[in-house]
Amino acid sequence: MPYLVIPAYEPDAKLLKLLLELQNYHLFQIIVVNDGSAPQYNTIFQEASKYSTVLTHSQNRGKGRALKTAFFHIRKKGGLDIIITADADGQHTPEDIFRIYNDCQKYTSALIIGTRHFLGSVPLRSRFGNTITKYVFYFATGCFLADTQCGLRGFSSSLLPFLCDIKGEHYEYEMNVLLQGAKQFPIKYIPIETVYINDNASSHFHPVKDAFRIYKEIFKFAGSSLLCFFVDYIGYLLLLLIFSGISVNTRLILANIIARLGSGTLNYLLNRHYVFQDTRRITKTGGAYCLLAFGILTLNTSILLLLRQGGLENVYILKLLTELILFTLSWTVQKHFIFHKHISSS
Repeated sequence: MPYLVIPAYEPDAKLLKLLLELQNYHLFQIIVVNDGSAPQYNTIFQEASKYSTVLTHSQNRGKGRALKTAFFHIRKKGGLDIIITADADGQHTPEDIFRIYNDCQKYTSALIIGTRHFLGSVPLRSRFGNTITKYVFYFATGCFLADTQCGLRGFSSSLLPFLCDIKGEHYEYEMNVLLQGAKQFPIKYIPIETVYINDNASSHFHPVKDAFRIYKEIFKFAGSSLLCFFVDYIGYLLLLLIFSGISVNTRLILANIIARLGSGTLNYLLNRHYVFQDTRRITKTGGAYCLLAFGILTLNTSILLLLRQGGLENVYILKLLTELILFTLSWTVQKHFIFHKHISSS
């Protein structure tokens, strides 16, 4: 029997309304996670327990942790089935929840996401936040999703080991799932109704604190890459001066290779320990990174020479153009082939 997971922090009667409406489908095992709500909300969860299994956090731990609490609970039960996640604030209708379920049956290996159309009377913070996020997500993954922030999602329980291992305790967890999953399994989206009640006043999303958590992973990679670019470029400039007595092509090649070796080593260490926080032994990722670095270095030098032969004489601009071309390639390979987590079947 499929599961419906609803994380809830200090919900109101809209949660109970949703649970009552879902009884018409006689389909889901419903799990509601009380994420450390104040005692005055106990009556709502007591009523919710008539229609669902209620799991309780003793204190507020965040939406990501609430979802993972439910996922660990389902894993203990074993078996293979469909899992839907929905919000407790009335934004997701029973009809759309059922539509997500139907698509999960069709696309058994995919993550299905509800997609809202931000037209008409939509709160400014929701419209603006989603617009920014979807383009940042596209920059990071090369995958365009019209709505990256919708909590209505569906997937097979075979993805639970992956989902339980994703970092994040708050709203950033759902973004991290998309960032790490985008190249590991299909992500499909279906249009759903856009529902905002009282200008989305019941949302517990903090526009500054939670937005920072969501974008942090992307910004860390960009910061690491920018720092290493400066190390590489400054080293390249100094080495051009040191090798000023030899031919331009030879000087360009030597300066580029030596500078890239230094910045590449720094980039690997930063990405391994700080950006992707990979805990595996260096032998697991070091060899793969060396192959990537060698490939990037070969391409880097080849592009430098091709641009120069094409008529661009300024060796400083040559370097800048080359780095811009190769940045996206380096991000994609590191994120999805070197430092990505494999989905386990257990």
